[in-house]
Amino acid sequence: MKKKVAAYCRVSTKEDIQQHSLEAQKKYYQRIIEQNPNYEFVGIYADTSSGLRKKNRVQFEKMLRDCKRGKIDIIFTKSISRFARNTLDFLKVIRKLKYIGVDIFFQNEYIWLQSQRSERDMAIHAALAQEESVAKSRSIRWGLAHSFASGTSGLANRVCYGYTNDSQGNLIIDKEKAENVKLIFALYLSGYSLSKIAKELKGKGILSPTGKETWTSMAIDKILTNEKYVGNVILQKTYIPDVLKQKQKKNEGEVARYLYENNHVGIIDQAMFEEVQEERNRRTNVELDAKGKTVRKNTRFSSNDSLSGKIQCGECGRNFRRITTHSGEIVWRCAGRVEKNGTCKARTVKQSEIDTKLQEKFGEELSLDVNKIVVLEDDLIIE
Repeated sequence: MKKKVAAYCRVSTKEDIQQHSLEAQKKYYQRIIEQNPNYEFVGIYADTSSGLRKKNRVQFEKMLRDCKRGKIDIIFTKSISRFARNTLDFLKVIRKLKYIGVDIFFQNEYIWLQSQRSERDMAIHAALAQEESVAKSRSIRWGLAHSFASGTSGLANRVCYGYTNDSQGNLIIDKEKAENVKLIFALYLSGYSLSKIAKELKGKGILSPTGKETWTSMAIDKILTNEKYVGNVILQKTYIPDVLKQKQKKNEGEVARYLYENNHVGIIDQAMFEEVQEERNRRTNVELDAKGKTVRKNTRFSSNDSLSGKIQCGECGRNFRRITTHSGEIVWRCAGRVEKNGTCKARTVKQSEIDTKLQEKFGEELSLDVNKIVVLEDDLIIE
């Protein structure tokens, strides 16, 4: 009986040279698997992400689910570092796969998972890969901080809506879109809510920063709070406290922030920008308590119906449906599971889990105009 064989490939960035490497890996593994008469080619699973960021590796997670369902017997991959550079996560994964009988061939190390001495050897390789990745990450962070402090960071001229780059990479105003920025600021100061501004822009046929007909409240709020529109740039607004977890956190003074004043020509004058920030503070549903901590004045958080059609199954691609249980609890289930003759086995997601994820991503003043939420076996990916 033929073995069902797949391959896993990963590169860290979307740079052309790395994407070329990824395509070469795919072709190579497909060829060697198809040439073996004892193998049945299942497919290639490929991600473009850091090995430290496990949760962003959608294809990797899909491959693991397919292994559990008996769709894969053997996985080919280039090296242990392609699987994970976090030693603990790596060992957890290979132990699960070994337990269910899936074998992995790590080409560079020439190790098979199911061999007797493999785990000890792989643990050593994984630990070395993790240390290498951590050291590289720290070096990159030092380089970024140095460029921030010296005023040479190219990130200062990263394009946002209303701007473009000239031939030297400097920020210059995009006249047509700059008028839309001015309109957004003016509408907000005239009393329009974020959602009402979104409707107004759509009604005028003005496309969003991503080229869509519909604007999100979050996109508008980002414009209203972006200091680039007065000609300034603040760098290192977020930082990563833990290199291994790779989770960004808002910088509230834990590390240095860098202000480049008059970096480029502004679209909005300083007085108008400050007036908008004051109005945002007036409208917000949070305030400071006696100890200076942020507290909520009232509860505006409610996702429910606004998420209909936006929650997508990571298994079959169908949308999730909102369901109220007998106890009154709101849950979401894949249409491919609840429909008659449905075969999808995706998990049920509680509204409370979605609420928590949205709060983690957007904070207290929430924008519920998310583009998509992908439901994975053990996580939610918000886009």
